[in-house]
Amino acid sequence: MKRSPKLLIVPVIAAVALLVSACTSTNAGGGAATAGASTLDDVLASKVVRVGVQTEVSPWGLLKSDGTREGYDIDMAEALAASLGAEVEYVNASNETRIPLLQTDKVDVVIASFTVNPERAQSVEFSIPYAATGTVVVVPENSSIRSYADLAGKSVATSRGSSGELILEEEFPEATATKFESYADSLQALRSGKVDALIESTVTANQLVASEPGFRLIAGDVLRPSLMAIGVQQGDPEWLRYVDTFVRLWNNSGQNQAATQKWLATDVPEFIR
Repeated sequence: MKRSPKLLIVPVIAAVALLVSACTSTNAGGGAATAGASTLDDVLASKVVRVGVQTEVSPWGLLKSDGTREGYDIDMAEALAASLGAEVEYVNASNETRIPLLQTDKVDVVIASFTVNPERAQSVEFSIPYAATGTVVVVPENSSIRSYADLAGKSVATSRGSSGELILEEEFPEATATKFESYADSLQALRSGKVDALIESTVTANQLVASEPGFRLIAGDVLRPSLMAIGVQQGDPEWLRYVDTFVRLWNNSGQNQAATQKWLATDVPEFIR
């Protein structure tokens, strides 16, 4: 019986992990690993991979009231752990804490709708991309805001450390950026009328508009189309090489397509497959 690519990804990557570890364990590694070793060695030895994920950003990562988690990033984290023969130790992350969690060695990877930009790349390293996104603005259905030009003088909710915060500062200086610690707080501010608009990723914003009557996107092109990737600590090329291998097979095996259709209701962009 012919085995599907989806079933092959775990044993294939597990074999790669052992090979990479055996060939590179004497090299200098990242902060999470002991001296002379890589995070890859530590994960293979401990059978635990620490993954930073968001808790209230659907459909990426959601921590439910019963303590279980769901979302695209959760599926990806579980697949990464399975490829390593490890269990996931989840660490709650927000837009603002993603980079500090890596820098202070609280996590081995960040899988949290993490978009790549030059500023972040100065502090952490990124894997090859697995998704593409952008940024849009959501307003109440009856809002007078019809275009990006109408944001001047308006209050716009954004999460600290997000791409939206940077876009507001650089492209809409005449708008008032009202910053919150989380997407949930930003959304509540929009619902309650404390702000005039909300800036957010295309996926999250589209899901909000589709699931909750009374909101719409303002007209205009998607702001700063960008790529999503896994974040890792700087200075550990062996671990980054493994994570890149995982993402490459996640993209090519059909697993990414399945997760993208399940959670994002679309297809993986052709240039990523």
